[in-house]
Amino acid sequence: MSDAATTSAAVPRDATIRAARVQRPWLLAARRFRRNKLALAGLTVFALLVLLAVAAPLVTGHNPNQVNLRDRNQGPSLEHLFGTDRTGRDTFARTIYAGRVSLSVGVVAVAISLLIGMTLGAVAGFKGGLVDSVIMRSTDVMMTFPPIVILLTVAAITGPGVGKTMVLIGLLNWPIACRLVRARLLLIRSQDYVLATIALGAPDRRIIVRHALPNVIDVLVVYATLGIATAILLEAGLSFLGLGVQPPTPSWGNMLNVARNVSVLEGAPWQWLPPGVAIVLSVLSVNFIGDGLQEALDPRLTS
Repeated sequence: MSDAATTSAAVPRDATIRAARVQRPWLLAARRFRRNKLALAGLTVFALLVLLAVAAPLVTGHNPNQVNLRDRNQGPSLEHLFGTDRTGRDTFARTIYAGRVSLSVGVVAVAISLLIGMTLGAVAGFKGGLVDSVIMRSTDVMMTFPPIVILLTVAAITGPGVGKTMVLIGLLNWPIACRLVRARLLLIRSQDYVLATIALGAPDRRIIVRHALPNVIDVLVVYATLGIATAILLEAGLSFLGLGVQPPTPSWGNMLNVARNVSVLEGAPWQWLPPGVAIVLSVLSVNFIGDGLQEALDPRLTS
């Protein structure tokens, strides 16, 4: 074989090796995640809940807000799989549609907290000095207040609603993300490639966005999954107390509100058991996913 042929054969082989090296960390993470049976089970359950929420009109066949007093307080049947509530609304339809609201609150609230926490944590970790001190002391103050107390107080003052619930939960949960990002950036900013970029005169914003934040993605992904579970529970608690999502819009929390009536709690479990089970399944599945991602993205593991 000629030298030219050898060279041409070596080029694609070298390119393949380089591509494999680039993909290797994510392939390792995917393989570790697949080995975690609980994480896979959690991912399956959560994906099913999301699919049901997205395809709610195709799955239920009932209007979740349609009142039919003739069918009120009926038990499970072929027409109403989970029975009906005290106004004759289909419990199965309301549970599926409530998933849209509860899951949306979890995702949007976490997105808000990530945006705030990631920005402040990046600035604090990269700038240091007085800026870092001010941001960290503000974070410490925020973390001293119990979130549920603040949520109840603010919701009572501003009034309930889906949008307000999302924003309130997001504004209360950013300190954790801020601390995680800051801790990682304190390590990253002393690395040689960051120091070289600073020496070349690159602006701080470019260094943070292009070089620092990509190295925090693993921490933020794990935080986001666990944060969604926390946000779902906070929304359920607020709505249960009447300060979150308001009827007739269904959410798992305000559907559980009927369980405050002893007669319903004992005599009509189909009205509160489905949303309760949905909350448990969603929170457990997200926690399992978070644990699996934490193990899969752990840089200390090599296989």
